[in-house]
Amino acid sequence: MEKRILQSMLSLMVLLAVVLSGCSSSATVNEKKNLLPATIMKNIDGDTIDINLNGKEEKIRMLCVDTPETHHPRLGVQPFGPEAAEYTKKILPVGTEIEIETGIGGGRDKYGRLLAYIYVNGKMFNEMLLEQGLARVAYVYAPNTKYVDEFYGIQKEAQKKGIGIWSIENYAKDDGYHLEATKGQNNSPRSTSKASTESSLGKSIQNNPSDDKESNVSCKGKIKGNANSHIYHVPGGAYYDSTKDNIVWFCTEKEAEDAGYHRSKNKGT
Repeated sequence: MEKRILQSMLSLMVLLAVVLSGCSSSATVNEKKNLLPATIMKNIDGDTIDINLNGKEEKIRMLCVDTPETHHPRLGVQPFGPEAAEYTKKILPVGTEIEIETGIGGGRDKYGRLLAYIYVNGKMFNEMLLEQGLARVAYVYAPNTKYVDEFYGIQKEAQKKGIGIWSIENYAKDDGYHLEATKGQNNSPRSTSKASTESSLGKSIQNNPSDDKESNVSCKGKIKGNANSHIYHVPGGAYYDSTKDNIVWFCTEKEAEDAGYHRSKNKGT
């Protein structure tokens, strides 16, 4: 009797192991089905490419990121737009085999472009653009918010480093890119972008504050930091008085630098 019970228990354990194994295998297969193999056919700009997907040409707009324009009919060429386009062309040249993860429901934008996350060599390219400071988090609409927290985390690190679009005070904001912010810059945005991009290749990247209130007011009137760009200004600096949003005050430059801020390149007279 005891022998039969033991045999029955053993059989149940074996059956359970088989079932669990089958579930695990099925889950893996389903996860892989979310990534569709494709091939790069054409580079349009930093965040738009043409691909061959199942023998059909598709125009892809990368989800939840936005690079500056390179040939917009109204906006023209924006600072760091050519750099973003060149970076995409470098990492995703024509013929590159990639995988795409389409948005929930396989959504498209108003231009008919398929919305997707791009993967190359196992790494998400949308994130790579943010890492290099060549894109901002943008066009975030439910239900496609799967990676938004990670995206803002990566963006924050790029802001702290002051690379790419974040090297120009108040150029990249929540509502887009502001060309007027580039006036009076001592350094060419393009040359700055190249140096900063090359120095940060391959590094992992963190969240975007949007608080318009002043903080650390006990140091008010001394070192003025911009929480959006992580640039700080000293009294008498070119943008000290004009910086009015998301202000964080510091008593010394060292305090600002320890907090991850870097000094404005425009020091004034």
